[in-house]
Amino acid sequence: MDIKSLEADHMVPLYQQLYNTIREKIASGEYKPGDRIPSEAQLIEIYNISRVTVRSALNKLVEDNILVKRHGKGTFVSMPEYVESIGVGGSFTASWQQTDVVPGTKIISKLYVNANKKIANSLNVEEGSKIIHIRRLRLVNDLPAILEEDYFLPEYDFLLEMDLDNKSILEIIRNQTGLVAKEFNDIFEVKSATKEQAEFLEYKTGSPLLRVSQTIFTEKLNLLYYNEEYIRTDRYKYAIRSY
Repeated sequence: MDIKSLEADHMVPLYQQLYNTIREKIASGEYKPGDRIPSEAQLIEIYNISRVTVRSALNKLVEDNILVKRHGKGTFVSMPEYVESIGVGGSFTASWQQTDVVPGTKIISKLYVNANKKIANSLNVEEGSKIIHIRRLRLVNDLPAILEEDYFLPEYDFLLEMDLDNKSILEIIRNQTGLVAKEFNDIFEVKSATKEQAEFLEYKTGSPLLRVSQTIFTEKLNLLYYNEEYIRTDRYKYAIRSY
């Protein structure tokens, strides 16, 4: 059914007709994953339907994860969920090197901070000690998927001077120090997205995020660093291997 032939007197409500038509356009490939669909105003004007009808259909498509709204940018066809490759040594970047997925990393901030009690315990330093905090946004095909908070001891201050965008920190550490990550201790929790996290991840405040608290060690169990990842599981699946 072409969207232009929506029938007001049809047994199926107009919003459901529009919903079905957009789904058909996605299934046929007319709208591809990541494509921006026509705006509400365009749909209203082109197809002579009400704003209420358009919003009802689009809201249902968003609820069903067929479309995704990006604040200030429009409504897009949802990207497929991506599952992390197992056995890549904890590297987000390396996880996608053998796929057609385009990974990306945007550095939000990198600076010295005073360690709070939790971070101090994780790094085995005194509370209030100066440590390095790097905040990164992980992208999958240009869509934000993970907000990552990395914490390092002061001897890793070379990271503050380096370009870290779209780079593997594990690889940089290996090249600079010779230290290789061998063991990853993970704790998994579900947390509600804060307003700040939601803004970075283009998500709704209060929506569930998977938090992975991870401590990274060398083969000799020397601490490399500690991080916390806040993951949109509708876009990224964290994979682990059990033995």
